[in-house]
Amino acid sequence: MTGSVSVNQNMKNPPLNVGIINPPDRYYKPTLYSTAQAERELGAINQDVYQSVQKSERINKKKTPKSIFVLLCLAALAFCFPKVRKLIKR
Repeated sequence: MTGSVSVNQNMKNPPLNVGIINPPDRYYKPTLYSTAQAERELGAINQDVYQSVQKSERINKKKTPKSIFVLLCLAALAFCFPKVRKLIKR
């Protein structure tokens, strides 16, 4: 019991503070929607998402730029030039 004597009694049992509780001015009134309206709004959101996905896929499916093909052709010609030159000299 020697360990419990050193505990501060105010920390162990703080005093109770009771204040004035003010009631709210008004109560929350939830807005109720019909099922048909909710389905229309959900359909509109789904359509927007679908169109956005379609647009984003078009960007990813673009063809390779022609400059890439030109660079690849130049690299192939540079690689094959010494071999073609040896064939011509023979």
